[in-house]
Amino acid sequence: MLFHFDQRLGPRLLFNVAEIQDERITVALTRLMDFNFLQEMKAIVNAMANVVYSSIFFAIPNPLARGGAEQFMLSFVIFDPSITEYLMISSLEEEISKTISKLIELSEMFIIITYSKPILDDFPEVANCLSSLRDNAINIFQELFYGQFEGRQDAISQILGKIGFEAGNKILQRLKQDKNDTSRTNLDSILMSPTISRWGIINILHFDPDEKVATVSLKNSIWTDSLGVIATKACAYVEGMLEAIFSKFFDEPIICHEMRCASEYSYVNDCIFQIAPRGISREIISYREDQTIREMGLNEREKTLEQIKEEIGEEIYSDLDPMIRLIQLFNKCPFISDFFFDETKFLVVCNYWRYPDEIICNTCEEWLKETSKLEVNLVKSKHRICEITYETEEETGKD
Repeated sequence: MLFHFDQRLGPRLLFNVAEIQDERITVALTRLMDFNFLQEMKAIVNAMANVVYSSIFFAIPNPLARGGAEQFMLSFVIFDPSITEYLMISSLEEEISKTISKLIELSEMFIIITYSKPILDDFPEVANCLSSLRDNAINIFQELFYGQFEGRQDAISQILGKIGFEAGNKILQRLKQDKNDTSRTNLDSILMSPTISRWGIINILHFDPDEKVATVSLKNSIWTDSLGVIATKACAYVEGMLEAIFSKFFDEPIICHEMRCASEYSYVNDCIFQIAPRGISREIISYREDQTIREMGLNEREKTLEQIKEEIGEEIYSDLDPMIRLIQLFNKCPFISDFFFDETKFLVVCNYWRYPDEIICNTCEEWLKETSKLEVNLVKSKHRICEITYETEEETGKD
């Protein structure tokens, strides 16, 4: 994506040659030019929503422009990145710099900025530079992906998973557990051992030894704490380690799949892993994941009610002003990470927004009505926000 800082209009997008067009991303990147921390010809790498990007700010001398230069920014964006792509995007700084060195020599760059809505096909030299950058970057990633792991995806995750699996086996040998002890207590002692817990705090959310399935949460993962929010899963090492531990415990090859990672979204605190036999179908695994999410949501609703009873009391809560009632509810609800409100409407940031409605969302409106004793209407958006409107007792009485 190529951006220009117009002297009158401010930052604007000139061209976007990305295969995926997302207006939210282009708007956010356009605003990046407004920040004063950008250094000329110095790459900035960051992640947001479902993308990771590398941007370089540069200028072309122009005596007629304010400050004597026209300011531009070139951004390379990867949608739905893997951990490999996130870690490798920094290596594109040289390719982006090479492209910029070509762009600043093109006379077309001074013509483009005079157009309110330039069309890329009308500027073949610029188009060629941007297309070459995209193709060269794709080739760099493909060499890594298919050169080391032909036919597989995400090379670094593959490596980390294998290392984690070997580490899990060695940890089991070091702990010297009784091989015949397949009790839940024995499994808990393994997962809570200092050797394991240094990678994060592990809790078993669901456990069925007969079906040989389990769901595990990981809090304060050393990987997510180190990398932060990078718009992709980061705990392949833990996946491999849990595969080794549960394969030994169930005495059968199992597969561990990270359902949700704290590195994907800023509002997620725990990573969730699904454990299942290796030969099980993807449909069954998906069904069990859905069941786990539903159980988590219902448990968090119960925790919300328990906290209201403990800290406020049912009678006092029911006598509160309608808006205060909802504010208290959202403040204490574990799966609501933030909210905004005016007189009759709340915009709620929910941790379950990206799951299909039938998993948890369809019952949420009724739960809000029953808990708050208000006529609530919930509309789920495509972008993490739920709009909640309500009617007061007075308005209901008028009807």
